[in-house]
Order: sequence, then structure tokens, then C-alpha cells
Amino acid sequence: MENKASEKDTSSVRLTFRQKAFLDKVLDLYHEMREPLRYSLVADRLGVSKSTAYDMLRLLERKGLVAAEYVLPKETSGPGRSNVVFFPTAQAAEVFSQLTTGISEEEEWKKVKARVLNGLRQGEAPEYNDLLRDLLAMIPEARSPLVSCAEITTALLISLKEAKYNLAPDSPVGILLSTSSSKLGMGILTGLAAGFMLADKVSRRFFPRFEQYAERYARSLDQLRPEALETLHNYTQELMGVLATRGG
Repeated sequence: MENKASEKDTSSVRLTFRQKAFLDKVLDLYHEMREPLRYSLVADRLGVSKSTAYDMLRLLERKGLVAAEYVLPKETSGPGRSNVVFFPTAQAAEVFSQLTTGISEEEEWKKVKARVLNGLRQGEAPEYNDLLRDLLAMIPEARSPLVSCAEITTALLISLKEAKYNLAPDSPVGILLSTSSSKLGMGILTGLAAGFMLADKVSRRFFPRFEQYAERYARSLDQLRPEALETLHNYTQELMGVLATRGG
């Protein structure tokens, strides 16, 4: 029986940067394995949680780009519990090719920036724990270099705010931000913030996988184009301004 997902019209499919990056990885992994994929394998290879991989695969299934089927484990010949596996539909590669030039990294960035800054402005300072946990949960996922850097920087500064660190313009972090944008400057800034965070028990508890976050930040910062670096610098200044004016 034909899978209905493969019959969907995908001519108007729209994906976020994160969804496009995930689909790209799934296509690569499917071509490598040459068989339908278990979501646990996708999670392991992409460095995300199993629930994140499963939810994203189901989302792509609803968009007609991934299909699912249930199979028995290979070692089982008789009745047993079946496992769900996923594979790209015939339209996935075509749609991905169309979206490679059509997906807007800028749209993804605008959504992330608005969500973070609006959440901080509307929240009851200094209780930003929920936003901080959401940010940390998303960091291991496939994101653009700008979004990855911004999320990690945001998580670090929020954790310092929660620990009562001074984030005013005359603070060490604020002084660094007053200089012109550069990869060296942003690297030193986050390194300083990370040092403060690791020295404080309140802040440190939010970063159980700090090495992973540090590696992601360094890799993403290195990939930033000059205009994206300037955007990150300006965003961090705006973020500091919001945090400095909140109570706590």
C-alpha cells in the first residue's frame, strides 16, 4: 500500500532553518545506511535527544518529506513488538534542493531574537529559569551559526543574572561589549561570562554539558560572516541592556 505522505503536494512546503538542517542530516544518514532509520539512531548521530529526533521526524512526516513504517526487529522471526522507522519520501531531496536557496536564515534569527527579548521583557525578573532551560535544550540541535552563538551567549548571561552578577555597562562584560565587534572580542566576552558562571554554584547547575556548549560556540563563532558577527554583537548589547534594567 502506498504511503500517503508521498502523495502530498510539497510545492509550497516551508521549513525553518532548523528543520532544513535536520532534513539535510536525515538525507545524508539515509544514503549512508541505505535502510530506514530508527529515531534513536538519528538522535545519536545528530547529537539531539530521542524525543527531539522523534518529534522532528513526525513533523517532517506531516509535511510529506518523511514517511514512517513499523517493522519487527531483525532478530525476531515470530510475533513481537514492532519498531517505527523513518525514511525520506521521493519529494524530500527535490524539496530540500529548492529550499537550499529559498530558506531564510534571517527569518529564523528574527524569530529567535523576538522570542528571547520578548520573554525577558515580559517575564518577572529575575525568574528566567524556564527560558534558560528552553535555550539549553535547543543548543544541541541543528541551528545556524548566528542562532547557536546567540542562544549560548543568552544562556550564559541569563545564568549570571540569576546568580546576581552585575551586568551594567561598567561591569567587566559590559566594558567588553563597548568595543567594536570582533570574533576575538566575542570569544573573550563569552569566555569571561563562562568563567564567572563556572565559579558560581547557582549558575553552574544550569550547564551540566558545558564542554558541549563551549565547543558548539567556538565552532559557530568561527563560521560567522562579518555581517552576522555585527548582528551578534548588537544583539548582545541589547540583551545586556534588557537584563541590566530588570530587577533582582
